[in-house]
Amino acid sequence: MGLGTSSLARSLRAGARLIVAPLVVGLCVLGGLSIMLFSSLPGASGEAQAVGRGVTDYRLEQTIVQGSVPAMVQEIGPERLGAKWTRLLVHWNALQPTDGPYSPTVNDANADGYANWYVAQLDGMVEQLHAVGVSVILTPTEVPKWASDRSLWGTLPGAGRGYKSFYAMNVRSAHVLSQFKALGRFLASRYDGEVRHFEVWNEPNLGGYLYPQNLRKAPLVGARTYLKMLRSYSQGVHAGAHGALVIAGATAPRGTGNAHSTAPQRFARYLKDHKAASLFDAYSHHPYTPGGTRQIAPSGKPNNPQRAVILSNLSQITKLFRSKPFYLTEYGYNTHHCKWFGVSVPQATQARYLRQAYSYVAGRYRQVKALLWYQVDDWAPHGYDGAGVYTGLRTDVGQRKLGWYAFAGHNKLTLVTAPGHARSRATFTLSGALTYRAPDPPVSQRLMLQARRSSKYPWAKVVTALTQPDGSYSFSVKQIRTKIYRVVWDGVSESAARTVRTP
Repeated sequence: MGLGTSSLARSLRAGARLIVAPLVVGLCVLGGLSIMLFSSLPGASGEAQAVGRGVTDYRLEQTIVQGSVPAMVQEIGPERLGAKWTRLLVHWNALQPTDGPYSPTVNDANADGYANWYVAQLDGMVEQLHAVGVSVILTPTEVPKWASDRSLWGTLPGAGRGYKSFYAMNVRSAHVLSQFKALGRFLASRYDGEVRHFEVWNEPNLGGYLYPQNLRKAPLVGARTYLKMLRSYSQGVHAGAHGALVIAGATAPRGTGNAHSTAPQRFARYLKDHKAASLFDAYSHHPYTPGGTRQIAPSGKPNNPQRAVILSNLSQITKLFRSKPFYLTEYGYNTHHCKWFGVSVPQATQARYLRQAYSYVAGRYRQVKALLWYQVDDWAPHGYDGAGVYTGLRTDVGQRKLGWYAFAGHNKLTLVTAPGHARSRATFTLSGALTYRAPDPPVSQRLMLQARRSSKYPWAKVVTALTQPDGSYSFSVKQIRTKIYRVVWDGVSESAARTVRTP
């Protein structure tokens, strides 16, 4: 995804997808019967924890005020969300806006060709993320004007005349390719010891980031361009730091085979057929569920598996590079209608799908090393009118969604008090407590009591109630026959089940 591209580029990408000071963390420890985050999910176990949890913050990928970085890093790091991974886009057109030194007394005092202000911004973010134990993936995107293929300017209907950052770089120029190689070497050498993973471009199978993709007389021209980019950048990264890892791909979930998009499996197949595996150490993909998909859960099937790769059919790519680790560097579900991409679900469903996704990947794809949720906060530039991205774990004003707690983990929901027997229609009490990672003073959370007659029946809602500020709760219940009960923090956590028998 990435939000650093132009409005037109965003629209192009949307079209392709729509086709279908550190705060102490309060953690209370209570006894009793409890379950952790994944324990009730199908196929879930401690193995689910093996998939690295990551999250991106689009604000760290823009031009930002350095004073705002510590709070963003704190939210990502161990004191709050507890993410182990994040990705930072490196806007090449901002980092190297001219071919050679420029404004040496202001922007490029050391005359190395890279904008000092931008390098300082990257330095600050990388240093702070590394300090809290978050592994960073650096991903260049957006072609500078001087490196752009001028023959493409004005060829995209509706784009107007002249340069756009999504037009492909001039890979016919040895000089341009050498500068892209130098960029890889610069980043790998500068951040040696702090960054090990270097992803090559953002969603290069979409015209919104690399245009064109396919032309009548040049099918797969986008993949061919990318292969040349990959070769140069890989050489630079590996020359810049011993042990640096190059990640290829970063493909969007679907494509149609026109000028605007290429199916991710076709894009990956092109790289395999052209012996590109020797150029990279790992592969990445963004397995979002596209808008219009009928089976929207993480295990659901895409409508058109020949043109889309989501979690359920990720093997279409992993099997092409069986010896390579995989990183899923963007993933998420919107909690509000989004005009551009992806399905929209309620907050509780987002939280549930988040848990299911990590569990599903851990149990099915051993090659996947990390899954990065996109993103920390919603992006709502004009309010919640649909012209934003609402996959965040918080709203655009920082209010935590249920997905925030599902991601952060450390959730315990106990059902301590429950009688073994109760007379028919006699009132009895079910009570317990909810604890969770609480970076701020805990607030009341809404819990749901569910019941069923036996394991043959689905769970059904009985009643809801708010917890007390300390997390305690109680429900008053009557029954006429034996039932099994559990308490649910919808989408986030479930208590162990308790049976109350009525003779």
